[in-house]
This record gives sequence, C-alpha cells and structure tokens, in this order.
Amino acid sequence: MLADKHKYVYWTKFRKDTSPLLRRFLLAASGLFVVAAGLHIVPIFTHQGEVDYLFFAVDFSFAVILFLEYLLKNKVPLIIRVFSLICTTVFISVLSYLRSGLLGSAEISLAFMIVSFFVFLPPILSLISAILVSLLPALFGGLVYISWIRFPDSLGIRNNNPREWVFNSVSLILFSVLTGFLIQRLRSKLIKNIVYLKESRCKILNSQKQIDKLAFYDSLTQLPNRYLFEKLIQNRINSGLNESFLLLINLKGLKVINALHGIGFGDQILTLTGCVLKLYTDEKPGVLVASLGGDEFILWIENSSKTKIEEAIVKFDLNNNELLTPERLGHRLQYRVSGIQFPEDAIQLDEMIRKLSIAMNVARNGLLTKIVWFQTGMESKIEREQKLKNYLEKAINAGNFKIAYQEKVDITSKQTVGLEALARWSLPEFGDVAPDEFIPIITKSELIVPFGKCIFEKVISHIPRLLETYGKEIQVSINISPIFFLYPNFNEYIIRYLFDHNIDPKHIIFEITEDVFLDEIETIQQIVSELRSKGISVSLDDFGKGYSSLHYMQKIQFDELKIDKSFLDDIASSDRNFLLLESICHLADSLGLKTIAEGIENEEQLLRLKQTSCHVVQGYLYSRPQILFD
Repeated sequence: MLADKHKYVYWTKFRKDTSPLLRRFLLAASGLFVVAAGLHIVPIFTHQGEVDYLFFAVDFSFAVILFLEYLLKNKVPLIIRVFSLICTTVFISVLSYLRSGLLGSAEISLAFMIVSFFVFLPPILSLISAILVSLLPALFGGLVYISWIRFPDSLGIRNNNPREWVFNSVSLILFSVLTGFLIQRLRSKLIKNIVYLKESRCKILNSQKQIDKLAFYDSLTQLPNRYLFEKLIQNRINSGLNESFLLLINLKGLKVINALHGIGFGDQILTLTGCVLKLYTDEKPGVLVASLGGDEFILWIENSSKTKIEEAIVKFDLNNNELLTPERLGHRLQYRVSGIQFPEDAIQLDEMIRKLSIAMNVARNGLLTKIVWFQTGMESKIEREQKLKNYLEKAINAGNFKIAYQEKVDITSKQTVGLEALARWSLPEFGDVAPDEFIPIITKSELIVPFGKCIFEKVISHIPRLLETYGKEIQVSINISPIFFLYPNFNEYIIRYLFDHNIDPKHIIFEITEDVFLDEIETIQQIVSELRSKGISVSLDDFGKGYSSLHYMQKIQFDELKIDKSFLDDIASSDRNFLLLESICHLADSLGLKTIAEGIENEEQLLRLKQTSCHVVQGYLYSRPQILFD
C-alpha cells in the first residue's frame, strides 16, 4: 500500500514535470502534420504525380486539433490530450494500412505511439494502451482472413496473408513489453532523481536561509545586523529619499548588570530590548531598527521631524514595558540616545554613523532619556580631545604638570592651616587647559594611575619648601582618583616613596570622593586603616555631592570631612540649606571629624558659617589656587 502511494506520488510529480514537455510535443506534432499535409499537395506545384486530397485534409485537420490543444494549455486534462493523440495516430495508421498495407508508415506511427504511451501515461494504463494499439495489425489480419479487406496485387502478396499481420502484432506486443519495461525503469530512476534533486534543492535553500540569517541578523536579538542595516539604508538613500533621521540607542550599565547577574541575564535584557524596539517599529514602514552588537541599537526613521522624535523619546520608557520592569530586572534600565539628520548633517552613510557616534560620546556625559543631536562643534571637540590625549601621554611621562596650592584658612584665627594641591596644565597650542577638561580625558584614556603618581611625586618634592613657607605643622591635601586608590600595592608605593624622600606622613592628607566606595567598601576600609596607622590622614571629599551614605562613615574612620560647594552656595539665603549644613557639622563633630567648607566666596556665606561648628574654609574669599613653584 505504501509502495503504491509512493508510485502515485512519483507519477504525480512526474506528470507535473512532463506537462511542459507534452505541450512542446503537441506543438512539434502539429508542425509535422502541417509538413505532411503540405507534402500531399506538392504535385500541384511540381506537376508530377497525383494530389492526395484525402490525406491532405486529414493531416491538416489533425495539425489544427493538436495546435488547439497546445493553445488551451492546462484547460484540457492530460488524459484527454493523450486520448486525442491516440485517436489521431490510430486513424492515421488505419488510413496508412488501407492505402499502403504492410509497407506503409502505419507501423512507424504505432511504434512511436507506443513509446509515447510509456512516457506520458501511468505504468498500467500505458501497458494496456500499448497492447491494444499493437493488436491493430492483427485486426487487419482478421479482416483479410474473412475477406472483408482485399489489398490490390500491386501492394504485394504479403498484405493478403493473415499470418504476416498477426506476426506484425506479435512484434509490436514484444516491442511494447520490452520498451515499457525499459522506459518504466528509466522513468522510475528519473523520478527518484528528480525527487532527490528537489529535496536537495529544498535543503540547500533552507541552508542558504540559515546562512543568510547568520550573515545578516544578530543571533541574540534576531534584528538585522549592521551589515544588512547599512545595505537596506543605502538602498533607500539611493532611491532618492527626502529628510530622514538616524538614531543610536545605548543601554547604560549593562556591564554592571552582567557583573551582578551574569552575562546570560544581560543577554536576556538585550533580547527583550530588541523585542520592545521591534514591537514599536514593526507596523511602521518608514522605521527600521537593527542591532549593532553589544549594548547599542540603531534606528532609521522617515516621514518625521526632530520635535516628534524628541517627544517620542521622552515618552518611550523601556521600564514601563511589561517585559522590562525594574522588579523583573532588579535594576532600572536606562539608556542614552543620539541622533543625526539626513541629508542636512551628512550624505554618506559611513559619515552619518561616524557623526552619530560622536553625538553619542556627548550623550554619555549628558542627561539620560534626552536625545543629543549631532552638531558641528562636537566634531571639533572630539578632535580636540584626541589631540589633548596625545599631549597628555607625553606630559605625564615628562612630568609637565604644574601644581597650584589653595589655602585652607581658620576663620577664627585667619591663619592658614592647610593647603590643597591642584593640578594645572597648559599647552602652547591650547593655552591653559582646565582640570574639568583634561581629568576626564585622563580617566577615559586609562592614564589615571601614571597621572596620579606624577602629581603625588611632584607634590612630595614641594613639601620641604611648603613647610618653610607655611610652618612645620602644615598639611597638604592631595586628591586621589578612585582608580589609583584601588590600584594594587597602592599603600606600599606611598609609604616607600615618603620614606625614600624623608617626608613625615603627618604632612599628607589624601582626599577621596564617595564614588570610590560603591563596590569596594571592605577594601577601602582596609586601605584607609593602613594609611592612618602610618600617620597619613584621609579626608572624605565632596560630601553630599554624589552617593552620600552614613554607612560609609560608620564603616570607615576618616580624619576630615569636606562639605561640597553645592551645600554652601545658598546658605546665606536658604534656611533649609543652612539647617542641612548645621546638621552635617554636628554629625562630623560627633564622629570626631574635622570639617572643611569648600567654595566660600562671599562674606554672607562666611557669616552663616560662623554660626556652625565648622571653622576651616577654603574658597576664593581667602585665596585662589596659586602656582608657587616651577
């Protein structure tokens, strides 16, 4: 049963594949019949022989019938076409037998028809049809035997011998069986090969689809990758688009999430983010989203405006989506967005992506969820940063920084009780470069450790002269970057350097900011304790500016607390700010910390400050940073 089913499937597929062949066969047969019809009327033009109008009419009629079947295409079933072909051949054969007997073309027609049966019909039907056609000469032999048909003597004695006709039928039957067996075997193998080739082609196409998917789509988010995105956008640009926009979305803190929860969890966030972006853009033909890999996604937006896009960015909140809730992630997902306008800001796609990255560098330093559009000045800023970075590497190696010192003053005695060392840098090409500009470049360029060593060693070289100028009890504050502070063997390096240069550790205060404590509080506690045990004081700088926590002050013993300028700017006009300041001072007193007020610039601030327990100030009211040496 299963074998029959397979044979039927093979035959169905074969019939489908051979239908075009049969149509071409019908067209060729029609043409041959036209030629045959023409041969019957050749004597009209040659004036030799007789015109056979009967065969001309028959051949021409069959040419018309076959040509009509060809024109009707699939409107006529295959079996009807084959049946009409059988009838045509039988009719021609019968006429040929009647006209020419055994010497005619009827046998050739029948043999040709038998082969056609085995090619175009199913196996059983083709065999039956071939045997029935093969009996046609035997039928003529029977008619001759009973004297219903008598051929003229001019056609030969054989035509009137029934055995010759029967022998003809037997020959055709043997021809049918052998031909059928051979053709069926060949057709079976051919069908199997066709099926195999089709299955192989299907597998190749599926493999090609998989290869295309790997080549053109991000394996994690299933979004188009950068290669496909650039190809699609370039096609749109080439088609002559009007104003369009390119956006870059960068997820913030993905490295922290990977560190806390594992890379697999971070991959889930990227996958879900891709799903959210796809949901937002799927039904918008003018919007295309792709993954650039890592934590970045890129969008192409048509038929919009900057105002609409800015409003959409404000409304778009990944955390409001049910897939990316803070409760599910254990972390609020934040992102930055940069944008560029085509063709106003750039025409070439490569240039657009480059400028988009420049805008993203600016966005990383700006407000979250607010799009940063590319501006011409950004490019020059990046070029300036790159130049400064190159100069900074040379300056650190050569120690080409100067140190400015700002005094810390006791507001009661008006005496200088300490100094803060501040790095200063100038270049012939750029002039004085502000610390707010070059310090972030140093940090991003991973130069902070050699820079920290350079500044520390330069300040230590100034200590003897500072003691001569300000007295033997003076203390010098040095700002230490969190990265340098957590550098391996930091304590050993500091203590050994002070010992080698014969500097008493009591003259040194290290100022560290609160962000150093985020993840390494136990390590910081150990480092601070060791420094204090050697006589070096430690100050908590910029208190209240960033990640203030009483937990830090509870765990780590400091010597000094520096209140950030932002707490002091409005103490003269705001009672609320003054009460906060007063509370901080009481807290510091209760913990045995000396309090320093930063950024005091006017007398009103000073009068308010005198009402608290803080009596050491640092600010322009008393002194500005000055370069004393070099």
